[in-house]
Amino acid sequence: MLMLQLASASGVPAAEGIACQWFEAAGVKRGLVVRSFVDRTREQLVSGTQLLSRHDPTYSPEAKWQHTLDRVREVLARLELDGGQNLLESFARMLAFDAWIGNGDRHQDNWSVIIPEDGRGSRLSPMYDPAACLGTELQDGHLQLDPRRRTEADLNGYIRRCPSGFGDGRAPLRLEQVVDKIGDWPEWAKHAGSWLAAFRGALNTLKGVLPSVEPSWLPEHRKIFMVTVLEQRLAWLAGQV
Repeated sequence: MLMLQLASASGVPAAEGIACQWFEAAGVKRGLVVRSFVDRTREQLVSGTQLLSRHDPTYSPEAKWQHTLDRVREVLARLELDGGQNLLESFARMLAFDAWIGNGDRHQDNWSVIIPEDGRGSRLSPMYDPAACLGTELQDGHLQLDPRRRTEADLNGYIRRCPSGFGDGRAPLRLEQVVDKIGDWPEWAKHAGSWLAAFRGALNTLKGVLPSVEPSWLPEHRKIFMVTVLEQRLAWLAGQV
């Protein structure tokens, strides 16, 4: 939920999510309820996998690392020619946000396009699953979550190893490699500076919100790690613009 709110505060369209909990025989469960962002009477939500399969006969959904930036750009550019709304710019902005938070899971089913019945005015869907970031995969007690044990080199190594969900056709790409490649997109060159400025403002907002988050949902040591990584990754991104 926090990452969806952070995206919205950064100007990145994101789904509206509400944290919730419910009771089962095994105990209390926690999760996220997301409000639908598609008018199913007039629109269709089409996943990246579906789009790539429709537009590229050589694409195989089973070959995970065929989810390449070149393929995605070609598909979105075609949709823009058919009246799509700023699809390339919106996608590049979403990837900039991913690079900031270290979202390592922007796979081909983790982005979609909303297509109206008449096929005109397609738009990128709001971001709906940026959860694979900021240490969610780290178990309590991990070195990275302990600033007394973690060195600067440890943190930098963690940041540089971040995956992306994209490939080069044969192997996976790290998120820093995605940033390097998307740096050649004109949409990035034109807007990245303003996107980073929005991220800086949103980070200050997040810092003000975090103290109100219940420790049972997000312990203090994870809040500290979250802010540390966001600051570090923002400084890294600034060097790429």
